[in-house]
Amino acid sequence: MIRVLLLTSFLSISMVSCHDIDEDIIPIVGVYRAHVLGIAGPFDLIIGTNGGDDVIIEALFDGFDWYTVNADIDNQKESVMDININNQEISPGIQMKGNGFFKDGTLELKYTITIEGIRSDYIIVGTKF
Repeated sequence: MIRVLLLTSFLSISMVSCHDIDEDIIPIVGVYRAHVLGIAGPFDLIIGTNGGDDVIIEALFDGFDWYTVNADIDNQKESVMDININNQEISPGIQMKGNGFFKDGTLELKYTITIEGIRSDYIIVGTKF
């Protein structure tokens, strides 16, 4: 009985959690040599898939601490892909939002990080390895 219950639970979870990856976003996935303009660099910025046309970006967004954000990729079939980072909490009390683009192995992100009401604007530029 327990085996049947566990098997049924596993199958239902795996079926519900399946999200096909949009194959058009594959060129943006990878490791980049990146710099936060005027603050830090170089460091490795990492982009992985998160289902559909969504990606996860891990980087030193403020030049000092590692954060992970979710981003949406638009215009996948165009030569320039748009990157949208919707407003999200990246750490307790820290909000981030922004946008950017990817073209020919180059990435640029312009974003704002808000810490306890204090806004700071940043730009990351990266080249894919």
